[in-house]
Amino acid sequence: MSLLNNLMAHPIDEGYAVAARTRPKQGGKAFRSRHRVMLVAATVVLGFLLAIAAGQNYRSAPEAQKQRNELITRINQADTRLNGLRTQQSQLAGEVRRLQAAGLSNDSSGTALQQKLDDLELQAGATAVTGAGIKAVIDDAKDADAKEGRILDVDLQQLVNGLWTSGAEAIAVNGHRLTSLTAIRGAGSAITVDYSSLTPPYTVLAIGDTATMPARFAQSSGGQWVQYLVSNFHVRMTITTEDSLLVPADATIALRYAKVTGSR
Repeated sequence: MSLLNNLMAHPIDEGYAVAARTRPKQGGKAFRSRHRVMLVAATVVLGFLLAIAAGQNYRSAPEAQKQRNELITRINQADTRLNGLRTQQSQLAGEVRRLQAAGLSNDSSGTALQQKLDDLELQAGATAVTGAGIKAVIDDAKDADAKEGRILDVDLQQLVNGLWTSGAEAIAVNGHRLTSLTAIRGAGSAITVDYSSLTPPYTVLAIGDTATMPARFAQSSGGQWVQYLVSNFHVRMTITTEDSLLVPADATIALRYAKVTGSR
C-alpha cells in the first residue's frame, strides 16, 4: 500500500521536477536578454529614422516657404490685374453710354428710349448711383472665436435683405454693388461678395429715403436678426443716415441678351 501511496503522491520522478524548475529560469534569462537587445535595436532604428525625417524637413522648409511666397505674389498680381481690368471695363462702359446717349438725343422718341434705358440700368446695377441713404458698419465681436461672435454670410444676407425690404434702391458692400446676380457666400472663414473675399468690418451703403428707411429696417426681419446678434453675441454695428452716398456700378455686369428692333 505504501508503494501505491507513493506513486499517487509523486507520479513524476523528482529528477524531472528538478529539471523542470531549472530549465524555465535559464530560458527566461535568455528571453529577457534577447528582448533587451531587440528593444535597443528598435530604439536605435527609430531614432535614426526620426533624425533623417527631421533633416529632410529642415532642408525642405526654405523651399516650401519660397513656394508659398511665390504663390502669394502671384495671387496679389492677379488681383491687381483684375482690378485694373474692371476699371478699364467701367471706363469703356461709360464711353459706350455717352455715345449711346448722343445717338438717341436726336428726336423725342430717342430721348424717351434713353430715359427708359437709364431706368433699367439703374435697376440692373449697371450705373453708379448717388444720393442720401443709410450707412451700416458691422463687425465681429471683440472677443470673437471660431464659433461665436463672428459675422457669417447668412448674417450679411439678412442685413442686406432687411435694407431691400425697407426701401433701398441701390446697395453696396465694401464697394461691391449688389444686383440680382450677386451672391453672398461663405468661403472658409471669409465672406465673398460677387466672388471677392471681404474682411471685416463690412460697410453697407444703401441709398433710399432716409426719413422712412431706419424705422422700417428696425422693424424688418433683417433688422431684428442683426439686433439679436448685437444683444446676444456682442456683434458691433453702427447705423447712420447720410446726405450723400456713392454706390458704384457693378463692374462685372455684362450684356447677355440683345435683339434688333424696327426696320433694318
